[in-house]
Amino acid sequence: MRILLIAISFLFLTACQNNSSKQIQQQNQTKTGLNGVIGGELVADKAPISYGIVGIFDTEENYICTGSLISPNHVLTAAHCINPHASKMKIIFHNNLDKIIGSKNQLLVNFHQRNVTDALVNPAYKPEENEDKEFDLGDIAIIKFEGDLPEGYAPVEILGNESVLQKGVDITVAGYGVSDVYLSPVNPKKIKDLQDAIDAGEIICYDINNTDCESVEMGGDGVLRQTHVLISSLQQTEFRLDESKGHGTCSGDSGGPAYVQVDGKLVLAGVTSRGSALCNNVGVYTTVTPYKAWIEEMMPYMN
Repeated sequence: MRILLIAISFLFLTACQNNSSKQIQQQNQTKTGLNGVIGGELVADKAPISYGIVGIFDTEENYICTGSLISPNHVLTAAHCINPHASKMKIIFHNNLDKIIGSKNQLLVNFHQRNVTDALVNPAYKPEENEDKEFDLGDIAIIKFEGDLPEGYAPVEILGNESVLQKGVDITVAGYGVSDVYLSPVNPKKIKDLQDAIDAGEIICYDINNTDCESVEMGGDGVLRQTHVLISSLQQTEFRLDESKGHGTCSGDSGGPAYVQVDGKLVLAGVTSRGSALCNNVGVYTTVTPYKAWIEEMMPYMN
């Protein structure tokens, strides 16, 4: 798990890390300083899209994820966002998580934050057993929280017929994740515990001997943003978006919504799962429809 402002909660496809240093740096320069998820835009206060999206803050591991309201007391997110100790997570209703996390104004916190009472990971999600699996990881989970919804917030509709998901279809993604990625050349011989830094995503190397390396810094997370990306391929229970053109999700967006437009309204089609290490190639999303029956069956039994 990579660390930045608050620790990152985004899984990476190592197969997408084979770009040359020059190519990646050029791509990075096109997106650093952008006001968006990656290449997106800030979600305005009281914008309709914001009322179905929440922040998830793990107080134990100190990281953020994103989630979607699917009932007055349930949130859909990624399985890898779940802390086994559910009570260590908080649900936050605000477009800027930094204004709530760590605030000393208890009235503000009480209005915008809710305690998690239970969390349920889909049984298909087995990261240790599926380490080498590329597709259909079952990266989806349900969170239950206590308390009522702040004014304006409401559950989103889950896509019932996934046949609308086709290659080239426009998808709206949103989340509280990183908007800026910076690369800087480093001397790998001077990096203590180089392999640990590579595994954590703090260093990226472009050759098998780890001699050509750069440090990776990310920032801009904690604020709700949205952007549009096209579907590039579909698998049995996942779809991929082409995020090579400077638009897409990144660290901290995990668990957040991927919407498709149906009859003029946005419907929840996917949950942000993982993507390329520098957020500049591919994004992978768990398709919600195949798990709809499981979601509806499990929610009544959660604490």
